[in-house]
Amino acid sequence: MMKNTLHFIFLLMLFACQQRNQTNNENDALNMQIIEDKLVDFEFTEETHNFGNLTAGQIVVYTFEFKNMGTESIYIHSAETDCNCIKALYSEKPVLPGSSGFIEVEFNTAGLNGRQLKIIEIHANTKKPKQLVIFADVQNELFII
Repeated sequence: MMKNTLHFIFLLMLFACQQRNQTNNENDALNMQIIEDKLVDFEFTEETHNFGNLTAGQIVVYTFEFKNMGTESIYIHSAETDCNCIKALYSEKPVLPGSSGFIEVEFNTAGLNGRQLKIIEIHANTKKPKQLVIFADVQNELFII
């Protein structure tokens, strides 16, 4: 009799835990949907820029402009690059809905040669990071034979 009572209590506890986990999962899904609904999107005037022919050692700058197309402010968290030759500058202030912002990219060609393709990945409160791309054809006298 005691054994049956213990089994019953165990099953009751197991069922209660499963119900709580299901409720927590449903709440997590609802919270994620609320968070996703608040994420914004920005639209860039252009996402690529070709600097053309450059001489090694030149430092060039280009400004990518964007507009906040959403209903919430955009907060840029970081701008990651695939090369130490690139600096990406951006405002740490929020970009309000309907307002414009910018990412300024400085490209230092020192030590480079040939066709260059560099990626700048912008992390913000958007659904996914935005990738900006710059190109250049760098001529370097040290590599001419």
